[in-house]
Amino acid sequence: MIRLVKLTADECRIALDSLEDCQAFGELLARYLPKRLPCTVGLVGTLGAGKTQLVKFIAQALGADPEDVVSPTFVLMHPIGTNPEIHHIDAYRIQDSDEFLELGIEELFEQPVVTIIEWADRFIECMPVNTLWIELVTQDPLSEQRTAMLTNLNRLPHWQEFLAQSLGDPRGDRPENPT
Repeated sequence: MIRLVKLTADECRIALDSLEDCQAFGELLARYLPKRLPCTVGLVGTLGAGKTQLVKFIAQALGADPEDVVSPTFVLMHPIGTNPEIHHIDAYRIQDSDEFLELGIEELFEQPVVTIIEWADRFIECMPVNTLWIELVTQDPLSEQRTAMLTNLNRLPHWQEFLAQSLGDPRGDRPENPT
């Protein structure tokens, strides 16, 4: 069971103790993200942290065949046939901001789709101000345990309330400054 560890106006920490917890987190995101189109998610984490697996879980919850979701490391951008459509981007091999923007990313940010970018922290200056940042942290990539740290929540409508209702507020009261 995923556990809400911390919830403030701008940050949320969620404990993911198993692969099933990661799937439940992906399903949670799939319930929220389509309501906020266009929507951009910046995924951050070391190699093996579970970024692509999380995209797979989100896409599966939105109707994709999990076999169709692969890391776009070599193609850079991969549209996934979900409803709404997900555009999965891997910025690991992109050299600079100019190359990142040449993908047509700014136009994509305006489309009614969910855009999920792995290694997005390499191009923070190019990301929309209302990007949902998710950092996956693990002490051991071979372990299923992760912590998901979500930031920039104060720029996302009703996100704190959604999390508190979905997972319960760990303080037993309402989130700080819900919007």
